[in-house]
Amino acid sequence: MENNKEDIGVLFELSAPYSFEGVEYTEINLDLESLTGRDISQAKKEWTALGNFSAVISTDMDFAVFVAARASNLPAEFFYDLPAKDFTKVAQTVTNFLLS
Repeated sequence: MENNKEDIGVLFELSAPYSFEGVEYTEINLDLESLTGRDISQAKKEWTALGNFSAVISTDMDFAVFVAARASNLPAEFFYDLPAKDFTKVAQTVTNFLLS
């Protein structure tokens, strides 16, 4: 059985089309279930290398963006210019996953 990454994970529909680096997006595939401990650790290293800190990292929206980046194969920068409604929904989805 062929495993198509596009068919795995949470398909998150954006509230409006979003353009990033010349590509228009209407949805994001967050493949959170395929992440490994190494992925989470690497996201934390990238996040802290920018000088970030949180007492409860799993609830930090910016850290959630770095995890979302790994789960979607998109750069973290992709998420920062999303409309606030979509940004917070993506961050909340990741936070819920991390706390489950």
